[in-house]
Amino acid sequence: MKPHVLAAILFLSVLVGCAPNTETPAETLTLAPAAVEPSATQAPAETESVPQSQPEAENVFTFDEMGIVVGFDYPEGFAQGIGTSFNGTYVPNAPYDLPYPQNAQVVFTSYLGGSDFTTNGLRVFRADEVNALETGAVESLNAVLEGQTDHHNDFPRLAGAGSIIDAQLTPLAFQNGNGYRYLVAKSFSADPLQSTQLTYMYQGVTNDGKYFASFIMLVDAPFLAPYIGQPLTTPADFETYFQNVNDLVETSSGDQFAPSLTILDELIASIIITQR
Repeated sequence: MKPHVLAAILFLSVLVGCAPNTETPAETLTLAPAAVEPSATQAPAETESVPQSQPEAENVFTFDEMGIVVGFDYPEGFAQGIGTSFNGTYVPNAPYDLPYPQNAQVVFTSYLGGSDFTTNGLRVFRADEVNALETGAVESLNAVLEGQTDHHNDFPRLAGAGSIIDAQLTPLAFQNGNGYRYLVAKSFSADPLQSTQLTYMYQGVTNDGKYFASFIMLVDAPFLAPYIGQPLTTPADFETYFQNVNDLVETSSGDQFAPSLTILDELIASIIITQR
C-alpha cells in the first residue's frame, strides 16, 4: 500500500474513535497504533555489498574499458616486470599491419624486443572482433586443436612474407580456455638466417568463446648460430637448409631456448580471463 493512502486511513480511523457516541458499545475497540515513519535523521539500513570474485592468480589486472579481469602467475625463472595498457583501435603503419580492434595488454618489460603489437606480452581481444577482422580465426584455431588442419594463425600478424621456421606446434590450455603455441620466424626474402631469435606465439580462446588471447615472446635459440649467414646459391640449397633448421628447432628441448619454453608454457597455463 502506498504511504499516502495508509496515512489517510489511519487519520480517518482516529477521527472515528474521537467522535461522540450516543450508544453504549457492546465491547471496547482498540485501535492499532499508527506506523511510525523513520525520521529524516534516521540512518537507512545498510545493504551488505557482495564482493566481486577475483581470479585465482598471483597477478590480477582489471581493464574497465573491456569489462574484464586478467590474471596469471609468474613461473620460477621468469623475470618479473609488467606494464599494462588498454589499446583502442589500431591504425596500421606498415603494409602487413591490420586495423586491430581494441584490446587489453600486459607487456613484460624485463624482456625487450618487438614493437607495437609484437612487443613481448599478452593481449586480450573480443573474439567476435577478431573474427570480423580475420574471418574464421576462432574456427581455424579450433580446427587446429581438433587435428583437422595444421594451418595456424599469427595474430597479431608478424612481419614477413612467409615463415622460414615453423615448429613445435603444441596444444596448450589456460585456466578457462584452450589454444596452441608454436615457434616461428618470418622473412620477406629467401636469405639465410640473420639471427638466432625466434618468436614464441600463443593463440587461444576462452571456453565461453568471448575472448581471444594472444601471447608473444622473443626467444633465443643459440644452437642456430652455425646457420647464420650460410650461403645459399640454388633453390635446392635453400630447401635443404631450412629443412635442417626446422628439424633442429623441432627436436630441441624447451630448456635449449631462452627463455625456456617450459617456463613460458607454465605462464600460459596459469592465465585466466574473466568478466567483471
